[in-house]
Amino acid sequence: MSKINILIVGASGRMGQTLIQEIAADKDLALVAAIDHKSSEKLGRDAGEALGISTGVKIDHDIAKVISSADVLIDFTRPEASLEYLKLCETHQVKYVIGTTGFSDQEKKMILDASKKIPIVFA
Repeated sequence: MSKINILIVGASGRMGQTLIQEIAADKDLALVAAIDHKSSEKLGRDAGEALGISTGVKIDHDIAKVISSADVLIDFTRPEASLEYLKLCETHQVKYVIGTTGFSDQEKKMILDASKKIPIVFA
C-alpha cells in the first residue's frame, strides 16, 4: 500500500504542528508540503524544526506549486483562506479536511456543494 500524501496549511500553528508530528510518526502517511502565510518567520525552515524532528519538507507560502502533490489537504486556518483552498482542492481533485471554524451559512453551503465533487471532512 502506498502512503497517503498530506499537505498541511497553517503549518506553524499549534494544530499544524500537532498534525506534522502525527504524520511523521505514522508509516502510512507522508508529509509532502507545509504551507503558512507569506509573512511567517518560519518560511524556508523544516516543517518539523520546532518539534525537534526533520521532515525534509520546508514551509512555503505558495500552495499552487505543491497542491498537485497531495492526496489530502488538512486545514485549520481561517474561513477566507479555507474557501480559497476549497477551490484549489476542487480544481486538483484533492481530498479536503476542514477544521476551520467561523463560516457563514452561505460559506457552509459552498462547502456542501463542493462535497459533491470531492471528498470533504468538515468538523
